[in-house]
Amino acid sequence: MQPSRLDIGLAGRGTFRWVAADLTLALEEARRRLDLSPLASVALGRALVGAVLLQRLSLKVPARLILEVRGDGPLGSVRAEAEHTGRVRGTVANPRVEGTDGPYRVSRALGAGSLFVTREMTGSASGRYTSQVALVSGELGDDLTHYLEQSEQIRSAVLLGVLPTSTGIGAAGGLIVEALPGTEEGDLLRLERNIHSLEGVSSYLSTGGVPRLLAATFEGLELETLDHQALEYGCRCDRSRLLGYLQALGTEELEDLAEEDGGCEAVCSFCGNRYFYDPCELSGDHATAL
Repeated sequence: MQPSRLDIGLAGRGTFRWVAADLTLALEEARRRLDLSPLASVALGRALVGAVLLQRLSLKVPARLILEVRGDGPLGSVRAEAEHTGRVRGTVANPRVEGTDGPYRVSRALGAGSLFVTREMTGSASGRYTSQVALVSGELGDDLTHYLEQSEQIRSAVLLGVLPTSTGIGAAGGLIVEALPGTEEGDLLRLERNIHSLEGVSSYLSTGGVPRLLAATFEGLELETLDHQALEYGCRCDRSRLLGYLQALGTEELEDLAEEDGGCEAVCSFCGNRYFYDPCELSGDHATAL
């Protein structure tokens, strides 16, 4: 299994810009740490791939991009974060959810809801900027295409795929293609035909990875890779950050926890790390925000 990575390039003599990612190992790490069901793995995997691709598709690359889907279905919310360093992390509100109409149908499990994209910028454009659109399908690929059209005015195609197996994650990755101004109609038609003829993103990823998906998507169009970046699943949590969350509960509730259990255990929802705090720590006032 290849290390997780992201690739950026051009196609069609520079008329298409694309970003592709293989997150198989990163998603397997998330699945193991968070004890995800196959359906939750598919949902989080698509969100993580989408976050990574959107983060690098931006002309001004944000320090961190947060993609969050909030639905009224049994899956609840799905949150994925991608940092400019290549580190990704995510969480699912109901990590053990099972599908009722197929093990990998994310749309029914999400239900109706909205897609939120938050960019945390540094430098001259420093700030936190959030935009949202309503979910159009719940399968995330269509929803991200809709988001790019509505919020970014970008004509694009979004291909996402996750393949769970009996032992873990067999493949996870995807591709965003952006048509640049001046793209010839013939090239657009060829790209559309190629995409419509794909047998399934997961099948290409599982039998040849991102290179096979790129070759099939851009068949007959000149393909060029410009840059790449390593990706890994990682978390920013530590004892002091999680202690800040606990202390925000209030003095009375913390005193009850300390008296009943002789302390408190906190579990990070992004990585599964466990931290135990004794009564003396809980009574401190050195909280920091996650």
